[in-house]
Amino acid sequence: MIKQIFIVAILFICSYSFAQEGSVSPYSFYGTGDQRFKGLVENRSMGGISVYTDSIHLNLNNPASLGKLKLTTFTVGGGYHSLKLKTEEESQDASDVTFDYLAVGVPLGNNMGMSFGLVPYTSVGYRVQSLNEDISPAQLDKYSGSGGINKAFFAYGINFLNNFSLGAKANFNFGTVKNESIRYVEGIQYGTRVQNESEYSGFDFNFSLNYDAELTNKLHLQSSVLYTPATKITSSNSRSISTLVANSTGIEVPRVTENVDLAAVGLNSTYLHMAESYAVGLGVGKKYTWFVGGEYEITNSSEFKNDFVNPVNGGYEDGERFSAGAFWTPDYDSFTNYWKRVTYRVGVKNEKTGLLVNNVPVHDFGMSFGLGLPMNGFSNANIGVEFGKRGSTYLGRVEENYFNVFISLSLNDKWFRKNLIR
Repeated sequence: MIKQIFIVAILFICSYSFAQEGSVSPYSFYGTGDQRFKGLVENRSMGGISVYTDSIHLNLNNPASLGKLKLTTFTVGGGYHSLKLKTEEESQDASDVTFDYLAVGVPLGNNMGMSFGLVPYTSVGYRVQSLNEDISPAQLDKYSGSGGINKAFFAYGINFLNNFSLGAKANFNFGTVKNESIRYVEGIQYGTRVQNESEYSGFDFNFSLNYDAELTNKLHLQSSVLYTPATKITSSNSRSISTLVANSTGIEVPRVTENVDLAAVGLNSTYLHMAESYAVGLGVGKKYTWFVGGEYEITNSSEFKNDFVNPVNGGYEDGERFSAGAFWTPDYDSFTNYWKRVTYRVGVKNEKTGLLVNNVPVHDFGMSFGLGLPMNGFSNANIGVEFGKRGSTYLGRVEENYFNVFISLSLNDKWFRKNLIR
């Protein structure tokens, strides 16, 4: 297993910088970008619920699950994302490939476990423009952005009183976001470009409490409470202003560039205010065979604030999400029929994202399906698909119809075994 981990980790680390251009959504214009990590493939295939836990899979959104971990687990995942972008006037297709997570979980005895890893949390990748001919002189605005925020995390979970598990996760946020705006005014030779760059760093934390119980000989209850407190991370900022002229090939060439003294106005170092959130989950099932559960989350998105950059036509309200999901494994220990050992997953989500564009809420509705394909021992490969719609074309906004494909490996083994000499 160690050799497999090394090979897979090297492949993903080598492609990591490429994968950070992991958004083609115009909604990544707002905040710190498009949220990339929304759970492991196993969770996303069930609508994104985090309430289900077992002893061989990691659950990065629910650190209390580590109290159940029995095998050393390595997981890595990535995805393909396809978008059909529509406005009232036109439509366009876009796609990208991303690295989604890399994590290791290690059991620490019979009732404790820890995990650590890396996830790209948000990603910025947009290029949009707007021509306003209703004013005189006419005005052309271009906006583009790149970068994102990553999280390196360490989590710990403990099982106590037989039925309860408690967990905590510390995340170190780091990354750079670059935004650029260009304006051309009819009749004026030069355009104006403003470039902003922010380097983010700081910690945030997640906590969870699980309660499991046997309802009958065949029915098993699982419940969870997840909490993320509000926090602030540091943003080190820079800004430059340039005059532009387009050469004969259409390339925009800066003529004069001036770096803005942000320290003079108190904007060289600011804070990014991250929102508080709560989630509760509940589900029932039969061990190793089936599970049905739901999860409800409230995010105080109205608390989000970026002291350095305020997006055009953007705002925030409190968000909420409801997810439901299920899985079914026909016969997990079948020796004669491989497909009976496959885990089949399905899910649905309905989310008010908390983002306001032109004072209109942005909603996200999606459905998901997935397969857990057994490999040697307790290891498995996971494939998931997700499709849905975010936003609408109302009041000049953008509607995204998305189709996502996720693939992951979950490699399991028992480490630190004592050798017996007879």
